[in-house]
Amino acid sequence: MLRGIYNAVSSDLMLLRMQGVIEENLLHLQTPGYKQRSFAATLVEERNVRGSGRIALGNLMEYPFVTATPGQLEQTGRALDLAVSGGYVAVDTGTQKLWASSLSMLVDDQGYLVSPEGYRVLGRKGPVKWEEGMSIDERGNIVKNGETVDQLLISNIEVEEVVQDRYFVGNEVAGNFKVYSGYLEQSTVDEVEQMTLMIQILRQYQANARVIQSEDAALSRLINLMA
Repeated sequence: MLRGIYNAVSSDLMLLRMQGVIEENLLHLQTPGYKQRSFAATLVEERNVRGSGRIALGNLMEYPFVTATPGQLEQTGRALDLAVSGGYVAVDTGTQKLWASSLSMLVDDQGYLVSPEGYRVLGRKGPVKWEEGMSIDERGNIVKNGETVDQLLISNIEVEEVVQDRYFVGNEVAGNFKVYSGYLEQSTVDEVEQMTLMIQILRQYQANARVIQSEDAALSRLINLMA
């Protein structure tokens, strides 16, 4: 009986962690460049001996990990909106270099390209200073009057860490990329899939609650008999 209650509670703790990942995904359904978080879990169903329900036991083997699948591109017509297919553009926070697959860039009061958070966008020559008449081509080259003056620092990376939801830390690796100026990459969250998972978790919570109630009632009866 105590083992049944322990198993059900352990299952609930695992389901709670899963639910947290799903809620985070749904929160960023409209965040450009957001990559859907997922989890890999091993589940083993164990039936209570009195048939009071099933308990989903297991462990979260990877929690959470980023699904690197690129999102759909949406044309905005704004020259400083940027999406990178097959790579990430670098920004400087002042303490570390981060990577983003899509940015809605701005120009700060000193003339530098910055992210919405104020991080300076990096080129091969350092922070990019933006001037009227500049444009960005599909290789990330910054062009003015037909001449290349710099190139955005773009690379594919092996994602190791997610920072502030849409930025990534990782080692640079070789890869082919294409830059889309005037586009933003949409969030990769699959709303239908996430809602389906949430319903499955709710149903398992309910099954676990029935198991706990059944085991608690049996334990109470046993205590009364022994009293």
